[in-house]
Amino acid sequence: MTWWQVLLFPFALLLDLITRIRNRLFDKEIIKPVQFETNVIGIGNLSVGGTGKSPMVAYLCEWMIGQSIPTSTLSRGYKRKTKGFRIVTDDETALTVGDEPFMFYQRYKDKVNVVVGEERMYAIPELLYNFPETQVILMDDAFQHRTVKPSLNIMITTFQKPFYNDYLMPSGFLRESRSGASRADIIMISKCPSHLSEADQRAICDQVAAYSDAKVFFTGIEYGKPVSLFDESKSINNQVIAISGIANADIFHTYVDSNYKVKIHHQYGDHHSYSKLDIKGIMAELNEQTSLITTEKDAVKMRLFPELKDYSCYYLPIKIKFLKDETLFQSMIQESIEFRQKEIS
Repeated sequence: MTWWQVLLFPFALLLDLITRIRNRLFDKEIIKPVQFETNVIGIGNLSVGGTGKSPMVAYLCEWMIGQSIPTSTLSRGYKRKTKGFRIVTDDETALTVGDEPFMFYQRYKDKVNVVVGEERMYAIPELLYNFPETQVILMDDAFQHRTVKPSLNIMITTFQKPFYNDYLMPSGFLRESRSGASRADIIMISKCPSHLSEADQRAICDQVAAYSDAKVFFTGIEYGKPVSLFDESKSINNQVIAISGIANADIFHTYVDSNYKVKIHHQYGDHHSYSKLDIKGIMAELNEQTSLITTEKDAVKMRLFPELKDYSCYYLPIKIKFLKDETLFQSMIQESIEFRQKEIS
């Protein structure tokens, strides 16, 4: 621990007490969670921000589409300017439903239903009323939302900052103690280097085993071909300005550095809401020889500024890539769905 972490440790102990009491109330069923007949897969983490939940939700969406399983996603809609239950449609924007839900909608329109709602316990019945064909609900950022009991709990932690090396807020980034990992059915180590050795993987599994019996999987990030925000006729230049408003953006900026000549990096906070002043400053740095390159999550917000259409603007799509055992992971998802269907039949 650094000196500032030690200084803040008493506050971390207070959070530990509060979260332990809350978890005990759920564990003893003094507060009873709701379990729905529909399969609910929870995707979440123990820490705040930047573990890779969105790519995992996207992976599951694509797998469900491939299996012809009617699927809906349910997110809180973090930092949206509205409240309550909303179905994401063409009439919404990243401002009204949140950047990640709107990104899912733009990707999977007509293939996956996307809804937002802070109170998951009340949002799910509304979701099922509107989309009764739904067989699987992917509940995003759900690990601490214990009022709903998922059929399967997927917990994500990063290779760079695994939960077992982290501390409770404000000394670290954990929302609850490491022991919370015991609730996970699957633990995903995200953002791994592609060359991670078997020995290193075993060492990580040993560390995880001190807190959870969950099956551990390892994934990395794979970037796709740049996609134009507006006009495909404007090709991407080798010289770019790189812009991100995501947590833990180092991997994005490192990738851009290795593939383009970067004029300047702009790193905003996670879920940054771009202002006209931000865009004006960005436009001042763009020209015919310089393109804008950003993340897909930022792209859904930048499309709200039509003045950028005059420039070459691109985003980098990402997807997760399993280092091994992808088929085993898919079979666990399938078994969970089938088991829940047998339970209610």
